[in-house]
Amino acid sequence: MNTRTRVALLTPLIASSLAVGTLGFAAASAHAAQPAAPTKASCSTKASTNVAGKVTVTGAGFRPSTKVLLEGSTGKTFTASVTPTGAFAVANLEDADYSATQSGTGEIACGSAKAAEQKDAKAQFKEGFSQGFALVKSDCKKLNQNKNNNLAAVDPNFEKGFKAGSELAAQRFCK
Repeated sequence: MNTRTRVALLTPLIASSLAVGTLGFAAASAHAAQPAAPTKASCSTKASTNVAGKVTVTGAGFRPSTKVLLEGSTGKTFTASVTPTGAFAVANLEDADYSATQSGTGEIACGSAKAAEQKDAKAQFKEGFSQGFALVKSDCKKLNQNKNNNLAAVDPNFEKGFKAGSELAAQRFCK
């Protein structure tokens, strides 16, 4: 094959590989220019400390300086303004199961105040259980001692968990 034929055959291959390489570079540059994705949005519902029977819905991680649509299980909707830090709070709502939706994002479950209280009660029981179990496992003489006796008020779920944990440790380790 002569030089002229080789150049004629290789020129389209070189040109196409340069074009593909340039497209890849352009795509990588466009991808790098996009802003970082916002943190995962979340929200929660808690009982109001000011008004009995009312709740406050709060959220974080939303796109800043926009609006969020809150929808309750009762069918009522509310609009919340998102702060420059990506948070929002709406107080004095009726207790319901809420969800938050922001344009361009999916629906995010906020839950209800009752569900949040149940979750906290389980967490308190679990913490009490762990502490009671560990205390009695380390020293069987501490079976009926609650190391939080000097506190003014201990969560009743913590106390139940502490008692259950210490009794189980006593059955296993204090014979």
